[in-house]
Amino acid sequence: MKLRLGIALWLLSWVPYGLILGLSGAWLTAAWTIEVLLGIAGLAIAGTEFAQAVKDRGWKGAPAVAWHALVHGQGIQAAE
Repeated sequence: MKLRLGIALWLLSWVPYGLILGLSGAWLTAAWTIEVLLGIAGLAIAGTEFAQAVKDRGWKGAPAVAWHALVHGQGIQAAE
């Protein structure tokens, strides 16, 4: 579940909220800052979960475990 949340936050960070809302000046800078923070938070959450997969299965098996967890919505521990 954390993997899905992290990826969703990272994807949301790519939406240009400032341009969509027609912001300019300081408000555009604030929207851009929020987008960057969303991306960092998403990478941190997903990266922590993927690191657990690497610890459990090694570098070679981690992508398969992460993909299974992403598709089925289970945690990395349950995907094994």
